[in-house]
Amino acid sequence: MKKIIICCIAALISFSFASSVCVASDFAGETGSVSVKPKKEYRTVTFDVHLHCESCVKKVKENISYEKGVKALEVSLEDQTVKVTYDASKTDETKLAAAIEKLGYEVKGKRQE
Repeated sequence: MKKIIICCIAALISFSFASSVCVASDFAGETGSVSVKPKKEYRTVTFDVHLHCESCVKKVKENISYEKGVKALEVSLEDQTVKVTYDASKTDETKLAAAIEKLGYEVKGKRQE
C-alpha cells in the first residue's frame, strides 16, 4: 500500500513539473526562447568638487556611496575630484551632483568617462 501511495505522489509531482514547463514554454513566444532582463548599463562620471581636507573626503565617501544606483566611488583630495560609477537605470549625473551639493560642496564641473 505504501508503494502505491509513493508512486501516486511521484506521478503527481512529475505531472505538476511537466505542466509548469509547458506553461513557461507557452509564454516564451514563437521562437521558443525566454526573454532575459537587459544588461545593466553602468556609467562613470567625474565631478570637480572643492574639498578642503580629509574630513571632506570621508564625508563624501560615507554619504554618496549610499545613494541609489552608486556602484563605485573614488574621492581624491589631491585632484579635487569625485569619481562615481553608477547604474544609469537608477540614477543620473544631475541627481549625483545634487547629492554632493546637499552635503555643502560646490560641483564646479563634470567629465563623462
